[in-house]
Amino acid sequence: MLVAVAQAQAQAGAPVPEALQDLDALLSTEVEGVSRQLESALDAPAAVSTLSRAEAQALGHRTVADMLERLPGVYLGGSRGYGSVGLRGFNRPGDYNARLLMAIDGYRVNDAVYDQALPGREFPIPADWVKRLELVSGPASSVYGSNALLGVANAVTLDGRDAPGLHLRAALGRWNSGDVVLSHGWHEGGADLFVGLALHRSDGETLQDPALRGPASPDGRVAGLDGTRWRSLFVKGRLQGWRLTLVSQERLKDMATAPYGTLPGVAGTRFTDRYDYAEAAWDGDWRDDWRTALRGNVSRSNFAGRYAYGDAAAPLINRDDIGATWAGLDARVQWRGWINHELTLGAKARRVFDARQRNFDESPPATWLDRRDTQAQGALYAQDQWRLAERWTLTTGGRIDRVQGFDTAFSPRLALVARPSENEAVKLLFGQGFRVPNLSERFYDDAGATQVANPALRPERVRSVALAWERAVGARSRVALQLYQDRFARLIDFTDVGGGLSQYRNLSSVRSHGLDVEAQGLLGGGVQWRASASVQHAHSDQGDLANTPHWIFKGHLLAPLPRPDWSAALQWQALGRRASNVPPWATLDAVLRWQARPDSTLALRALNLLDAATWNPALPETALSRIPRERRRVEIDWQQAF
Repeated sequence: MLVAVAQAQAQAGAPVPEALQDLDALLSTEVEGVSRQLESALDAPAAVSTLSRAEAQALGHRTVADMLERLPGVYLGGSRGYGSVGLRGFNRPGDYNARLLMAIDGYRVNDAVYDQALPGREFPIPADWVKRLELVSGPASSVYGSNALLGVANAVTLDGRDAPGLHLRAALGRWNSGDVVLSHGWHEGGADLFVGLALHRSDGETLQDPALRGPASPDGRVAGLDGTRWRSLFVKGRLQGWRLTLVSQERLKDMATAPYGTLPGVAGTRFTDRYDYAEAAWDGDWRDDWRTALRGNVSRSNFAGRYAYGDAAAPLINRDDIGATWAGLDARVQWRGWINHELTLGAKARRVFDARQRNFDESPPATWLDRRDTQAQGALYAQDQWRLAERWTLTTGGRIDRVQGFDTAFSPRLALVARPSENEAVKLLFGQGFRVPNLSERFYDDAGATQVANPALRPERVRSVALAWERAVGARSRVALQLYQDRFARLIDFTDVGGGLSQYRNLSSVRSHGLDVEAQGLLGGGVQWRASASVQHAHSDQGDLANTPHWIFKGHLLAPLPRPDWSAALQWQALGRRASNVPPWATLDAVLRWQARPDSTLALRALNLLDAATWNPALPETALSRIPRERRRVEIDWQQAF
């Protein structure tokens, strides 16, 4: 029906909404996240999936998590306080996201204490300012070092030329939620500026679960304790080859799930996260056979946890104060003096100046943990892209990392890319990656209350082999396939060591394998579609991993309606069983959009349109047997360009 309407509209000469025209350049997509330089996605030495700004806008995406969840093989979870990312069948409850490296324009977002970066409201920027999201699947330690075991998600942000002028988006929705996103773009000659400010608030859902029963909630019903407050400031300026980026973000999240044995139904248990960074970068042009790039950044993050224990009438307040300040420097040189070779050499250094971990009671005052650490690390890396023949390219690379307190780590990459035709690529990929234990895993120790430190932890390792294929089908569609096998060694588990205490230890070895298939295209009249299916299996010596769905199906459809100023979008997702008490589930989201004028748009967005009850597996820190996901939420959204 939608296709027929769109074709009739095209024949009548009616305009197609701009957001639905983006797939015309489907096969000419360029990516930055694979080798940290712009290159064709078909030639890149990795399996890459992307989502464009046009698709994200048409689907009403608010966060980078919304965008990431559209890509094949990705499944999101969480505790309703923090999100988690599953990829290639790997997402153990409570791990959050220390094994996927997340980046903004190549800047490493993962912090210096937990080594994690989360894509929801914890992420420094909203989806509104992302021009393209790139997901590089498989180990990328040969370029990025630690944390890139499963891959890299790189958010390429807008420049002023991409969104000139002043733009406003305002939204209101269920649970007293609201958004205000402002941006201004300017471009003239070699100068470019983009500035963004975003605010979000929500009172959150009312939860009901037997595990939440207590003096303040005798029926297990908890209302008004699931709220979120979030703000973000983003500035990016360019002058010739120089770029300066400034980011500041803060999130306040109330916790209704009574984590860590806190009082259910009692206000005051909440998490506050802050993240700030400044980066200056130089990306030079080619001069004869040479090209140079340099970037330096200064960053800080802070996590403040507030926990209410004891008597509901006069609770005891315990606090976490955990944060760090660090700086990084990265230099890279490219050389193409040899025929059919392009060589990249780089060096990187990072210094954590002050990583603090504190846990204390407010009254009566008592300190359970007060520790400060520093850490230094350096790396050298090289990559050679060698054109063996007209249609064959071999990429070899490796990186040597030295992190204070650990042995030197070597991470190789090997990629053989064949181009049977202009619009087809076949890739045979091999890589190894590692993850250094983070400072929290090594040193968090609350004086014997719940957790014991383990400074002797060793880095995790992964070895991966993959086969990827991508091909054009006709003039305006494509299909992609990825077959992979990963072997993880010395995985760090949070385990019970007796006496009511837990500790991080190198215990597990995990094998995972799977298949991701994706297809997308553009039909007549601007109907755009994308669908993917994934089958996967991950198991350790103890059996199958609990949070691995054996199958994932997702997709979306964007289409104009009979009136030229109206369009609609649908997106769906279905996951197989996870854990014994998390059955398969499916959700459907919808957006109805009215473009009253070229500079003004009004949209109605419904998430979980059918109000399906869905869950994520339980986490170690909560008493709930499973974590409820969000029920139906309806929003109205207004966008205006000035």
